[in-house]
Amino acid sequence: MSGPFDSPNFEKERSIGYLVHEVARLFRRRFEDEARTHAVTLPQWRALAEIYRSEGISQVSLAGCIDTDPMTLSGILDRLEKRGLVERYPDPNDSRAKLARLTAEGAELVSTAKNVGRELYENALSGLSATERARLAVGLRTVRDNLNNMTAEEKEAV
Repeated sequence: MSGPFDSPNFEKERSIGYLVHEVARLFRRRFEDEARTHAVTLPQWRALAEIYRSEGISQVSLAGCIDTDPMTLSGILDRLEKRGLVERYPDPNDSRAKLARLTAEGAELVSTAKNVGRELYENALSGLSATERARLAVGLRTVRDNLNNMTAEEKEAV
């Protein structure tokens, strides 16, 4: 009986997975380096970006968007609020829930982060033509979609 590790393409598939992991790790590291210059952590950057995209987002939704638990998110928002970057306020439709929005200073920091991200992105993709960039994006979306669409049985088999 042969398995996925016996496939003649295993080394190639493994190298793609390895490269995707390495690229993501390096993107994260470079962005974290820049974030430190602004005294912000990567989870804080992610929270600020999501609040920017969805002003008035609930803390529960925000936790899901940045893939963290509500208690960790609460600490992140506490620190951002103390710095004057976000403000939390009661949800008018649910007295138990709190919503978050950026302050003017928070919006300014998000604008800076967007510029940093754009510069990092352009540096990372330097040397790739527009066609190569488009093909890379299509390929990565396909891989992402395949992984998202795997059945529970397929996920267990991996």
